[in-house]
Amino acid sequence: MVNGMTEPSVAASTSRPALLAMPARPPYGRWRRTLPLAATVVGLWLRWRWLRIQRRLFGDERMREASRRFHERAARAIVHRAIRQQGLIIKTCQFLGSRADVLMEEYVVTLSLLHDQVPPRPWDEMRAVIERELGGRVEELYARFDHEPIAAASLAQVYRARTHDGVEVAVKVQYPGIERIVRWDLQAIRLLTEIWARFETIIDFRPVAEEMERNAPSEVDFVHEGRAAERVAALLAGRDDVVVPGIYWDLSTRHVLTMDYIDGIKISDVRALEAAGISTQRVADTLTDLYNTMILRKGMFHADPHPGNLFVVPGDPPRIGFVDFGLTKELTDEFREQLIVLTSAIIARQPEAIGVTMEGMGFRTRNRDDETYAALGEAFLGDVLRSGKAYADQELVAEINARIGRTLRSNPLVDVPGDVILIARVMGLLSGLGRTLNSETDLLEALLPYLDPDAMEDAEAAEIAG
Repeated sequence: MVNGMTEPSVAASTSRPALLAMPARPPYGRWRRTLPLAATVVGLWLRWRWLRIQRRLFGDERMREASRRFHERAARAIVHRAIRQQGLIIKTCQFLGSRADVLMEEYVVTLSLLHDQVPPRPWDEMRAVIERELGGRVEELYARFDHEPIAAASLAQVYRARTHDGVEVAVKVQYPGIERIVRWDLQAIRLLTEIWARFETIIDFRPVAEEMERNAPSEVDFVHEGRAAERVAALLAGRDDVVVPGIYWDLSTRHVLTMDYIDGIKISDVRALEAAGISTQRVADTLTDLYNTMILRKGMFHADPHPGNLFVVPGDPPRIGFVDFGLTKELTDEFREQLIVLTSAIIARQPEAIGVTMEGMGFRTRNRDDETYAALGEAFLGDVLRSGKAYADQELVAEINARIGRTLRSNPLVDVPGDVILIARVMGLLSGLGRTLNSETDLLEALLPYLDPDAMEDAEAAEIAG
């Protein structure tokens, strides 16, 4: 069993691979964080460009082994830099490491280490935060408090404790100075995406950077996170296949969050799930349905479903436990309805409806063209739904990327709504989990009930009655 809180860590492990034997404290200061990151990114980009030239000169087959070595070294370099930098850089790499459906194995295997092996901060350093925030000694605030963290994440680490009422809780404590680190990282990411946009014209990462800037302040505000957890719990209260930890506000502040302890199996630990007699297909089906419910019916969703934030609690039925609500998104009713219309139009292959709806949602291309919008809709969703696959595998993603590249070269996107970026992030992470769980979920069949207004009204009425 895995202690169910954010990104499990090897807090006191002596067997951490040499790859991750790094100092616990990150560099502090804008340029001390920006320059090393820029050097790593630029160095890898230059070597990647040189590899592309060699592949054109000598052919893919002759360069196959050189390509494999490059990607192995690149993955290791990214992890080394992420561990040294920590902060938002760790979160970005954790997202990439969760994309088993898209990235090559060299990246998935190496980057996935960042879910489990973030170096923890010393107890004395974190104790000071707890006592300053809660206004008392740890021994007085809690009946028991384990000094070894059960999780070391990108922005905070988590401890197991017990309240004076005898309740087992998890205490999430923010790293000292992390708000400044997040601000400096956002500045670095903004700078690098601007530079990238000058040299690589097909994919523009600036909208992603803008969305990170919008969401980052909420991720370092534990009051916001606690309130978001309570709202999602209320929205899903009628279901018996999900669990959201309750919040203990008398032991919580902006920088310390005390919540129910969830004892579950990490959702990506297929062996442990099977050993517990839990069907991974059932887990995949439940997870898909929960996100359809949150996004298309309730209009509020947990936007960071990487393996460190999702657990399976054994039982009948097994329940999916969600933790870490720092990145949670609420959609307006108008946007949610537009999303339903767009999805229906993509499935029905209606270019005019796709174009009108995408523009209404905030998409903009250089030249107004329904065919461009239709091509993007097919690439983003239609191809996967019609593929008969439960997730977008590497072959399908390569085909989609090639088509997007051809489309955007002739008519680039100039604006993308931030809510869509978050939904795309969620879809990508769920796709990666689908592959990990060996899912055979029929995504189109799972989605159709949420596109039928009558079916949705009946489901909501049944939920209220039940």
